[in-house]
Amino acid sequence: MCATFLTINCGVSWHHGARHYMNYLVDGDLAIDNWQWQMQAGVTNPLSDTFRIYNPNKNIEDKDSDLRFIYHWIPELQGYSLPEILSLVYQGESHYPAPILNWSQTRKVNGKIVSDLRKRVRERLIAQGGDEYEGAAIAKTTVDKYWKVKDKQYQEYRCRQEKLDFEALKNF
Repeated sequence: MCATFLTINCGVSWHHGARHYMNYLVDGDLAIDNWQWQMQAGVTNPLSDTFRIYNPNKNIEDKDSDLRFIYHWIPELQGYSLPEILSLVYQGESHYPAPILNWSQTRKVNGKIVSDLRKRVRERLIAQGGDEYEGAAIAKTTVDKYWKVKDKQYQEYRCRQEKLDFEALKNF
């Protein structure tokens, strides 16, 4: 989330975020962390047509809908509900600053820049072939297999949960 915000929305090179994290995280791992920053910046897996740009509002709704994290780290927003926070009702009423950028706008503009760059790299790799293309093709196959397995695991989990929910309702 932080990496996509810094790199895609703010347009800052992934190098700066990765260096900052390595300087301040107690569990930093150069190889893993740099790869993750590159991935979130849309630099890796150029043969894929897509890359992720996380939505902070959706992330709050999915991961912190009770606002425990937000209230803990941003006490200025205590007393505001999730819909109020997401619609910026607190502006003018609290001392918490306004957003530094328009997420939707920067996602659209900067996301297109990254997408276009990825497309040019992909076209160059395909046209030139060679070792660089082969490496990218192997990486894409590996990532695709990973997500296929993860999706299957998730679907199996969902089926188990639905069965448990059905049994609980039946026994209720």
